[in-house]
Amino acid sequence: MESGARRHIGSGRGRDEGGSPEFMTLLNALIRKRRSAPNGLVTVMGAINWDVSIFEESFGGLGEEVPVREVEEYSGGKGANAAVAAARILGPGRSAFIGALGADDIARTQVRLLRKEGVLTEGVVVIGGSRSGMAYILVNREGRKSIHTHFGANSLLRPEHLDRAGPSRVLSRTSSLVVMDSPTEVALAAVHRAKETGTSVIYSPGVRVREGRASLDEIISSAEVLVLDRAEVARLSGEPDITVASEILRHGSPGLSVVATSGKGGCVVATKGGTTRLPGVDLSSLNLKAVNSTGSGDSFLGVLASCLDMGENLVEAARWANLAGALKATRYETRGSPTRARLQEVMMRVSKSPLRARRTTAGGA
Repeated sequence: MESGARRHIGSGRGRDEGGSPEFMTLLNALIRKRRSAPNGLVTVMGAINWDVSIFEESFGGLGEEVPVREVEEYSGGKGANAAVAAARILGPGRSAFIGALGADDIARTQVRLLRKEGVLTEGVVVIGGSRSGMAYILVNREGRKSIHTHFGANSLLRPEHLDRAGPSRVLSRTSSLVVMDSPTEVALAAVHRAKETGTSVIYSPGVRVREGRASLDEIISSAEVLVLDRAEVARLSGEPDITVASEILRHGSPGLSVVATSGKGGCVVATKGGTTRLPGVDLSSLNLKAVNSTGSGDSFLGVLASCLDMGENLVEAARWANLAGALKATRYETRGSPTRARLQEVMMRVSKSPLRARRTTAGGA
C-alpha cells in the first residue's frame, strides 16, 4: 500500500492532488497500516494454575454430599488466562506472561500450552521445592461457580525474581502491563518499573482486595485503569452500587479510570469524562448458552488490554471485552476466550462494528 501511495502522489498530474478523494483514501490506508504495526508487548503478570472443574447440578449445603456430573481438567490461572486471551486478539508473539510455577510436570505442561497459544514465556519463573498452583472449581447447571485455589508457587514470587534475565527482558519490551493477583510487593515493584519507562498499567487485584484499600493504594494511584468485579469494587469502596462505587474509587485517584464488571449485568466504565454503563450480552439472542463462567473475567481483561493497546478508547475497549467475557461463558474450558475472528464475527452480528488497530500507543480513558 505504501508503494501505491508514492506512485499516486508522483503521477505527474498538472494539479495539486493533496485533497482529492483518491489521495485521501490511499493516505488513510497508509496511516492505518502504520498504526497497526506492533509497538511492544501486552504483558500480564499474575497467577497460573491447573484447574480441576467439577460440574454438578447444584451446590450442596454444609456437610451435604452432592453427585458430580463430570470432572474436567484445564490449564488456568487468572494471569495466564488473560495472557492467552490477549494473544488470541493480538496474534503470536505480542502477548507475554510473568508468573511462577513449581518444579513439576504441571509446570512443563503449562509452559508448553502457553507457547502453543503464542504467549511469550521468558517471564515464567520456576521455583524449586514448590508445587505449581491448583484451582478446584465447582460449577452448577447455570454455569455459576465457586473457586478454591491453592496458589502454590504463585505465592512465592518475589520482587527480586523480576531482576532475572527473562522477566527483565519482557518488562523492557512491554508497552502495556496488566498486573493481576500476584503478591502485592511484586505487583508494586513491577508497577514502579513500568512508570520509569512510561509503560501503561492496568491493575486488577482480584483476591488481593482482601488486603484492604490502604495496602493497594500506591499501585492503584500509579495505574491508568483499575478493573474490578462487583464484589471487589464494593469491598474497596464500601459501596454496593457498582456505578457509585466506581465513581468513588476514580475520584480518589486523579487520572484513574475504573471498570467494574457485573457478569450478566455488563460493566460500568468511569473516566474523567463521565460514567458509562454497558449492558450485558443476551446470549439467547445469539442462540448461545452459558455453561461455565470461570475465566470470563480473565477473558474480559485480556481483550480490554489488547483493544487499548490497539488504540481503542476505554469505553469501546470495554464493549469488546464485555462480548469476549460472554462468549467465554459458552465454553466449558477455563481458557475459552474467543479468537479475534470469532469476536469480530459475533460483534458484526450484534452491532456491525469491526475491530481494528487505531493507533500504536497504549490507550487509557
